[in-house]
Amino acid sequence: MQSFIKIVCLAIMLFLSITAQSQETRTFYESGTVHFEYRYLNNQLHGTTKEYHESGEIKAELIYKASKLIAKKEFRRNGDIEYVLKYEDGKKVETQLEYYSSGELFRQRILVNGKRDGLEIEFYRNGKKKAERNYQNGKKEGSAKGYYVHGKLQGDWIFKNGEPSFATLYYSTGEKWLIHSDFDKDGLLNGVSKEFDKKGNLKAIRYYQDNEMVKRRRVDPWFRWWWLLWY
Repeated sequence: MQSFIKIVCLAIMLFLSITAQSQETRTFYESGTVHFEYRYLNNQLHGTTKEYHESGEIKAELIYKASKLIAKKEFRRNGDIEYVLKYEDGKKVETQLEYYSSGELFRQRILVNGKRDGLEIEFYRNGKKKAERNYQNGKKEGSAKGYYVHGKLQGDWIFKNGEPSFATLYYSTGEKWLIHSDFDKDGLLNGVSKEFDKKGNLKAIRYYQDNEMVKRRRVDPWFRWWWLLWY
C-alpha cells in the first residue's frame, strides 16, 4: 500500500513539474479575437506559435526550439500557403509561392541561404505550366523550358553557370522552329542559327550579332545538304 501511495505521489509531482515548466499564453486584438498563441518551455519559446488575422484566419505558424526559430509557414486568408521556411543541415531553406491578383498560383521557387536553388516553376492563370528553370547557387544551370498557354513546349534552353549555351525553339503546333548554338561567353548570340519549316526541313540560316539578327538567308532545297554539312 505504501509503495502504491509513493507511486501516486511521484506521478503527481511529475505532472506538477511539467505543467509548471510548460505554458501557453495568448495576446488579443482590441476587438477581443486572438492575435498570437505562444507556447513556452522553461520560460523559452518552444513548440508552435500561431498568429491570426483579426477576422480569425490563420496568418502564420512559427516553430521554436529553446527560443530559436526552426520553421515557419505563412498563409493567405483563404488558407493557401504563401511562404515556408525551415533550417536543414545549417542551411536556410525557403519556399516562396506567388499568386495572381485573381488568386491563381503564378510562381513557386526555392531559396537556399537567400539564393535561388532547385526548380522554379511559373504557371498561366489556367493552371498550365508557363516556364520551369533550374538554379544552382543563384544561377541558372541545366534546362530551362517555356510553354505555350495550351501546353506545348515553346523553347528548351540549356544554361551553364548562369548563361545560355544552347536553345531549341518550337512552333505553337509543336514542330521544331529554331536552333541557337552560337552563344558567346556572355550568353549572347554571335554566329549562325538554323531555322526549320514545320516538316523538319532546313528553311533558312540566320546570322546574329549581340542577340540581334543581322541577316537571314533562305536555303535552296537542292542545297540543304550543304548547309547542314557546314552548319
